[in-house]
Amino acid sequence: MGLLRAEKRDGAALTLPRLYYPGPLTVGGRCRLVEADLHYIRSVLRMKPGSRLFLFDGLGQEFSAVVENISADQALVEIVDKSAAPARPARISLIQALPKAQKMDFIVQKATELGIDEIRPFSSERSIPALTAEKAHQKTDRWRKIAREAAKQCRRSDVPTITEIQDFPEMLKTVEPESAKMIFWEGESRLGLKEALQRFPQARVFSILVGPEGGLAAEEVEAAIASGFVSVSLGKQILKVETAAIAILAILQYEAGLFEASSGK
Repeated sequence: MGLLRAEKRDGAALTLPRLYYPGPLTVGGRCRLVEADLHYIRSVLRMKPGSRLFLFDGLGQEFSAVVENISADQALVEIVDKSAAPARPARISLIQALPKAQKMDFIVQKATELGIDEIRPFSSERSIPALTAEKAHQKTDRWRKIAREAAKQCRRSDVPTITEIQDFPEMLKTVEPESAKMIFWEGESRLGLKEALQRFPQARVFSILVGPEGGLAAEEVEAAIASGFVSVSLGKQILKVETAAIAILAILQYEAGLFEASSGK
């Protein structure tokens, strides 16, 4: 997603830079870029007054802008046009148990690239990280930053929502009730993903639950099924948690038509 227009410099086409700007943006208005964004356009890109760039608000809108002036403490840019992201045929929420080490960083990055709409991290019985409230909040802030950077790199004009870390019972209570809910675990042997999707032929909202490295406890699986989740197998091969999450997302994206080329673009 996002705009792919480019300007020419010395006869060569250059892709215009994109920056995430969470504040309100309107055509004809102006905004100030400071700190990291200022450093990037002034010191890295060496932009000058008149240089063009794109800003995206993380909500599905992208704006073309022109640099008016750059000083030591800010860059002032004027918004000249906007473009909304095309409507998506499905909404997917990844409900991910906390994995070890930095694996969640990878999952957030790749899930964003694959077009995930929401990531709901939760602590399960077998999740290794034992986080204080402060540490959990720091983790969530880090993942949101990773998601913003991944959206910028893959030209998404929206950024997936990443909720605060929940415990297992709280997570079950907040799952979207009308979504097609699927829980993936190694103990399932009867129902594969292809067959599971056939149970939801009209689904446009999906909630997929993936456990940690040690898998979900039997009691957690039972509670999820009791709350409306369908138990699904990924086959005989045991996948790493980060591989499983990305494989599931890729399959769902394909089945939902999110990999189709945009018409008229």
